[in-house]
Amino acid sequence: MGLLAGLLLASQRSHREIVAISFGDFEMLMGAAIAKLFLPTLSSLIFLPAIAIAAKRRFHMEAMIYFFTMFFIAFFHACEGPGLTVLCIMRHDILQYFSVYGTALSMWVTLIALAEFEEPKRSTLVIFGVLTLSVRIYQDRWGYGVFSGPIGTAVFIITIKFVKKMKDQKGLYPDKSIYTQQIGPGFCFGALALMLRFFFEDWDYSYVHSFYHCSLAASFILLLPKINPQAGNGGNPVKLSCCTLCCV
Repeated sequence: MGLLAGLLLASQRSHREIVAISFGDFEMLMGAAIAKLFLPTLSSLIFLPAIAIAAKRRFHMEAMIYFFTMFFIAFFHACEGPGLTVLCIMRHDILQYFSVYGTALSMWVTLIALAEFEEPKRSTLVIFGVLTLSVRIYQDRWGYGVFSGPIGTAVFIITIKFVKKMKDQKGLYPDKSIYTQQIGPGFCFGALALMLRFFFEDWDYSYVHSFYHCSLAASFILLLPKINPQAGNGGNPVKLSCCTLCCV
């Protein structure tokens, strides 16, 4: 009788341990699933350093476009989560469109900034990208041409300017350090981002797409020049007030 009671007590204890382990595993799995669900949304915040660095280097337009991109990417991925329709501040297709559009436009303005064009060439090229990208992405949001088009066009324009400068100066333009510290690493991170985006997302979407965000932000930071030559001579800035905004 005592042996039977002992076996019954051991069986109950083992059952409780199995249930406790099962609940523990379930909580861990649920936590991992939730973290994986929100990872693409949280990884979009990696654009914050790019925004801050662009503003510090006086590339205010580029910083504003990076913020625009981060905003729509974050809400697009947040809206994709089950039961999170409260975060859909706009229709899902609108969030999707502007997340892709903002990404392509960020690539365009970063490469145009790298070329360091003077006005009005710089603003003309930026507006050209704004208009053409809006039409191109409305037609197709997922094809390779969404990003390869603006990148290829910008690289072609940059190459023409650099070759012309080299011919005029009869030497390397820009300095070798720019190629080794900015252009080379920046294009490497950009190429990595595009490979992750188009060829490796099927492996594990949440992690791969998050690394895509990180690589893209790193390429923006590296490719952006150290200072904006079109930002003025560094004199005392005009104080921003309601009167200033209304008069402008």
